[in-house]
Amino acid sequence: MVKTAFLSREPALKSTEFVGRQAEIEWIADKLSRQIPQNCNLVGEPRSGKTSLLYQVYERQIGLPPGENGLYLWLRLAELPQHDSLSFWRLLAKKLCKAQVKAGLLPEMTIPTDNVDDLFDALDDCLETLLEEAGLERLVVLIDDFDFLVHEQGIGKRDLDWLRALATRYGRSLAFVISSTDSLVKLTDPLTGPADVSPFANLFHNFQLGLLDRTEAESLCRQAAEIEQVPFSDGDVAFLLTEAGRHPDLLKIACGYLLTARREGIENTASKVTGDVRLDDRVRWLSLRLLQRCSTEETALLHQIAANQPVSYTILLNHLIKLGLVEMRGEQPTLFSEAFGYWVRQEIEAVAGAVVNGGETAPSAGLGQTVTPTTPFFNHFPDKRQVKIEGQIVDLTRLENRLLIYLSQRMNQVCTTQELLNNVWGSGKTEAVVEKGINRLRKKIEQDPQRPRYILSARGEGYILRD
Repeated sequence: MVKTAFLSREPALKSTEFVGRQAEIEWIADKLSRQIPQNCNLVGEPRSGKTSLLYQVYERQIGLPPGENGLYLWLRLAELPQHDSLSFWRLLAKKLCKAQVKAGLLPEMTIPTDNVDDLFDALDDCLETLLEEAGLERLVVLIDDFDFLVHEQGIGKRDLDWLRALATRYGRSLAFVISSTDSLVKLTDPLTGPADVSPFANLFHNFQLGLLDRTEAESLCRQAAEIEQVPFSDGDVAFLLTEAGRHPDLLKIACGYLLTARREGIENTASKVTGDVRLDDRVRWLSLRLLQRCSTEETALLHQIAANQPVSYTILLNHLIKLGLVEMRGEQPTLFSEAFGYWVRQEIEAVAGAVVNGGETAPSAGLGQTVTPTTPFFNHFPDKRQVKIEGQIVDLTRLENRLLIYLSQRMNQVCTTQELLNNVWGSGKTEAVVEKGINRLRKKIEQDPQRPRYILSARGEGYILRD
């Protein structure tokens, strides 16, 4: 398969490799260029190009008013070996220190390395000096993959309060631009709680990244062909947009297979490329990942659309269109790509097979009559760190997998909070992480996490996994 920098799965960090997202860039430029810059959250499904877009904002200093003295900081959290509070604040302080020295604004400062409180104080002092004494007029902090910070061992309410304090205190000059797969409200709500009057998420404007527009998608295809010096016809481009849709990652994968087929002179190219794209491990992973992230209602609607059943235009359908999972072709809603549709239909067949094979013969039933389960069930695959619930594959984090293994080995037995803390988390953690870990696991395996039927609480003792 053709492998070029343009067609790689790495973010497009060069302007020459970045295609499209003009509407998004204009939106960010408008928010950052105002007299008081606005905080922005770019929300997009996996592999939708969030990192590439965020880096373009950093590299081109999009939104910096003409003539103003500004600094743009780029924090890519996926590169951190640990996604905890100390690592985050240390990274932010180091990035700021390096940028201010490079700009000739302030000499290099001494950064505390092992204490979060000291790090924040040093960072706060530096910002005050930069923005109020050193003549810096605008500071934009871009944080990619914010999701990485919001997990069992990541940041907490105190960190969000600190970020909110910085954004409020220096708001006339400082703005945050964050990318994430979910809205900040959804990500941070478990950390803040209902008592928070003005949570961190309230400071942000949200932009939902969907599909590329058609002109941008066509441009991506033609640019790939131009780089590889293998021209694409209008029919080739139409085929790519049908098979991969206007999703930037899937489109690059499909372009790679078509370019390879053209170079090798393969006959019946469309059939060969279609098979290659649909059975590509990356396409399969992304398609199933997109399905996993959908609610039960959203999944049911996707199944209806995949089966070509009549669908009315509703708020839920409009939401799926904004996510980039569905597009309108005329008045007919369709899945955004044939490759994605293939895996949705595979999932439908898997669910149907599970229902048939999972039926249990009731003692009072007639010969051959089966009774299918009326409640959801799940299967755990510890080696893959996955559970399969109602035919849908859900990935688990390492910690969630360890927790479920431990509970499964003690099925129908009460596991005390201290026991779970000692055997799953290890030393150095408080009992609060156990409740948080249980709640996150419930969200993945329970149909209604507020009314769990598998992981039950043993009041005053701990938790029990019911068979």
